[in-house]
Amino acid sequence: MYFDPKEFGKRMKEARNKKGLTQERLAEMLGVDRLHVNRLEKGAKACSIDLLIDISQLLDVSTDYLLKGTPVISSDARVRMLSALTELTAIINEL
Repeated sequence: MYFDPKEFGKRMKEARNKKGLTQERLAEMLGVDRLHVNRLEKGAKACSIDLLIDISQLLDVSTDYLLKGTPVISSDARVRMLSALTELTAIINEL
């Protein structure tokens, strides 16, 4: 497996759009120029690990998703799954 900057950029853009952010707003939140965000989304530029972490936190996606396309499980979905698992465990323990 290798890093594909164009696919990274597509996933980043998709996540940004889902959050309802413009390139300008995301750039402002990251402390970078809008052109930098644009180049990242086009796959013309890679980012530092620090910036990758900031992007993933602001867009509420994992770094794995941005880098490799690993499916996204939102925080809310994780909480619901954990709650369901807890309920199932309680039911099993009652049997």
